[in-house]
Amino acid sequence: MPYLNREQILKLVKNKQIISDKSIENNQIQPASLDLTLSNKCYRIKASFIPNNIKISKVIKELSLTKINLNQNSLLEKNCIYLCELNEKLKLPFDIMGKSNPKSTTGRLDIFTRVITENGKKYDFVNYNYNGKLYLEIIPQSFSIIVKKNISLNQIRFFQGSNNHYKIKQYNLSVSIKKNQITAYKAKKITSAIDLSKINYYIANRYWEEIIPKENYFIIEKDEFYILRSKESIKIKNNQAAELEPFKDSFGNFRVHYAGFFDPGFGNSRLGTPAVLELRAYDTPFIIRDGQLVGQLNYYGIDEIKKNPYGVKIKSNYFNQNLKLAKQFK
Repeated sequence: MPYLNREQILKLVKNKQIISDKSIENNQIQPASLDLTLSNKCYRIKASFIPNNIKISKVIKELSLTKINLNQNSLLEKNCIYLCELNEKLKLPFDIMGKSNPKSTTGRLDIFTRVITENGKKYDFVNYNYNGKLYLEIIPQSFSIIVKKNISLNQIRFFQGSNNHYKIKQYNLSVSIKKNQITAYKAKKITSAIDLSKINYYIANRYWEEIIPKENYFIIEKDEFYILRSKESIKIKNNQAAELEPFKDSFGNFRVHYAGFFDPGFGNSRLGTPAVLELRAYDTPFIIRDGQLVGQLNYYGIDEIKKNPYGVKIKSNYFNQNLKLAKQFK
């Protein structure tokens, strides 16, 4: 099976193919993914980069503006670029690779993240047999944020073989827009920072504008950030995982920005749970209508999760979501 489940990831930890500067906590290991955590080493840098054949330590010397000590609460300002070393390191075997994506909370706060590896030629891709450190590029886009060592902004999943060999089905996803109802949230232009360690703390309407359209459509403005929900409900069985793949530009003048991975058990305790979508228009404003296609959900088979799939038992934050903001908001 391509995606490794919790037990198989634990085996990688036991075999020291995943190691960390700190102990790997049980709550880091999700049903089919591993939460990666920030070390105390972080830098504000001049520009994004792909290392290719250059050591990341050399790139840091070239691009670093300020070194930030994450042993204490630290402010990462919006629209600035940061590079943080992660606690976790990998010594992958020849037949296992990794792919990373932002955690759900990271996407809902419009924090752009991507993993960089030594000599890597792609973002968020960890090659077979990789042996080395992991780094995370962080760009807060709507809000400045406060972070500290050991917080998690992204996750990694591991698989053997090619995803396409194990795809079992696919569904198109569209947006739900209902007139005279709260159908979306738009991020406000605000200077107050969000401390990511504070849960159920911030008053939502200070940071978000409710969108209540008069028809079953509204206009997403250029360079603004919106939270919406899918029209369809998603149900992931305990022997499945799923990825949300964006459609190309031919489907609309906007970018779908999201975590994009659904663990086994998501929406499986009910009739299904909608996906939360993060949208941003580029170049021009764009009208978006109820039922407009935004992405394709690809399902893959995995070895069944026997215990504690995604949901209330493992304190998953978004197991019962509808149109839900990040967990920091009341």
